[in-house]
Amino acid sequence: MTADFSLPPLPKPQATSAPGRNIDPAALALQLLRPIDAQALPPGQQASAEVVRSAPQDNQFALLLRIARQDGQGTLEVPVSSRQAVPEGTQLAVQLVNQTRLLAVVQALAGSAGEPELPITRLDPARFPPDTPLSLRVLSQQPMPDAQRFELLARVLQGPASGSTVSLQSERALEPGTLLQARVGTQGELRLTTAAEQQRQLALALGLRDTLQQQAPAERLLQGLERLASDPSTPQTLLPAIRQVLMHAPGIAQLSTEAGVAQAIKQSGLFMENNLAMLANALKNRPAVQAASAGESTVQLPPLSKLVPLLAGLSTPPGAEPLPGADFKITLVNLLISLQQHLPPETLKMLALPTGPWQQPVIAKPGGFPLPSRALQALGETTDLGGLLRLAAALLARIQHHQFQSLGQTQSFADGSSQTVWQLDLPMRDGPQQFSHVQVRIQRDDSPPTPRQPEPVPRWEVRLAFSLGELGNLQAIARLYKGSVSSEFWAEQPSTVRLLDEELGQLRDRLLAKGLSVGELSCRQGSPPAPRQAVQQRWIDEVT
Repeated sequence: MTADFSLPPLPKPQATSAPGRNIDPAALALQLLRPIDAQALPPGQQASAEVVRSAPQDNQFALLLRIARQDGQGTLEVPVSSRQAVPEGTQLAVQLVNQTRLLAVVQALAGSAGEPELPITRLDPARFPPDTPLSLRVLSQQPMPDAQRFELLARVLQGPASGSTVSLQSERALEPGTLLQARVGTQGELRLTTAAEQQRQLALALGLRDTLQQQAPAERLLQGLERLASDPSTPQTLLPAIRQVLMHAPGIAQLSTEAGVAQAIKQSGLFMENNLAMLANALKNRPAVQAASAGESTVQLPPLSKLVPLLAGLSTPPGAEPLPGADFKITLVNLLISLQQHLPPETLKMLALPTGPWQQPVIAKPGGFPLPSRALQALGETTDLGGLLRLAAALLARIQHHQFQSLGQTQSFADGSSQTVWQLDLPMRDGPQQFSHVQVRIQRDDSPPTPRQPEPVPRWEVRLAFSLGELGNLQAIARLYKGSVSSEFWAEQPSTVRLLDEELGQLRDRLLAKGLSVGELSCRQGSPPAPRQAVQQRWIDEVT
């Protein structure tokens, strides 16, 4: 992996002081020039600040402070006035006294006498443990003799060694004043993100949190729809949407074949947005039809209100290639629309989804598997249209959470390696009005290409999580690499572990009959460790 940041020794530039009287190193009273800035400073809390501009003005001194936000989201520039001169570069600890006044304590005086502090050239793991967030501001840059790299000096605004300077080498030019948000890597490297990537990660985190709080598995919805489908009082206009959803719960026989499993995965809803984009491109790129009157070629796409029920009604026979967009998620969207059309507006207002089954806000991160089977509270066993509407929305949130999990764990690295994850639910019919589901997580790891092996062989890992009635909760993990497969089973009940252990010989024989080389097969009690995550994240790797 090629790093474009390093930390060589670099002399610290001379700092210049602002004119005026000597500064009192104990404390300063600062006047806020914009009272609205007080809203960004929590009362009673200290924040780190740096004087970035200092100039005399009307027997006082106009200062511009750059204050590190307490939430770690960058910095805030606040203009203040001071009766004393404060040199540019001075580090302060500020605290809000009232809506117009700050109390500041000098932490490091710019240009002070004594031995100058040398810039940091290596990150001490004891001082900068892995995953430590850092905010830095570029102070200066100059090209190196080879004219291909730049020497940078940056000041730490927030985190360990706040106020210290860091010496960097970069392949990219960064103007003085540029704000860098970084985290410390496992090898002491800095990992910087672009603004666009920070926004993507924030949107991903919010999506994971919200969908996890609202999600519920498919069983209760499918059972309710099954009863509703056989109820003579059900509106006839609602039956097509109900039957379309029930068709996406295949039986055990279909999921016992390779073609059946492949079709169920394709129609799980995980790929709906991508398939709709492919469908739109196919319609736009189809052979143009010449308009008889104007002689122009046009392609008219149907409106979304007509496209959704159209795709939901496209049933695919078992074993056939499903059409793009005709999947479980689109049928759920169509069911939601149909249920809303059969409920009065005042009822819809009363069906606002609760925040979720957790009393406190949850923290959801990529790598959560399997998902908890918590249904929304206060629904009871009702099969009225309002209750089914909320269950359908909860199941849609569960599919979306799997999509967020897949995006959050799929990443590419600077050395050419990559990790791709697909995470989904497969609803399944166990019998008359009996439903369950299997959670699936598929991970593919591709190593970086080499001259000897330009197309490396991927490593595969498949995880299944399900419940088999009296056998309890089970998880199965299969790993495949270069034709060699290994597997491990995890069960909560000791009797289930003994039963599985007796069947391992038959499983080995069936795998050998498929032409595979079989490694270790094992059964254990309990739950397996969390899925392995690549050490690197979506950072631009910058070595310190």
